[in-house]
Amino acid sequence: MGAPVEARLIQNEVEAFEVWPINWDSVIAFLGCETQWHPLALPSAVVWTGLNYTALDIVMKRYKSPDRVFDDVQFMERTALKVFAEAVR
Repeated sequence: MGAPVEARLIQNEVEAFEVWPINWDSVIAFLGCETQWHPLALPSAVVWTGLNYTALDIVMKRYKSPDRVFDDVQFMERTALKVFAEAVR
């Protein structure tokens, strides 16, 4: 539309972490659900209540994840919910 646009390079630093092979399927499934958190909007904040398990089931089927992955993802979910809760306080 004729407006000058200044190009900027946006760099995101990504913190790397090691994943043991036995946990790889679980981490991939958890990350596959990163957009599937249930939010609860309160007047003062948004509280995350957990993952959408229907989406988790689809992710696990698509990735052909072993059944143990469900328990692992639930563990990661509970841990993440504690971190989210601390951020709201």
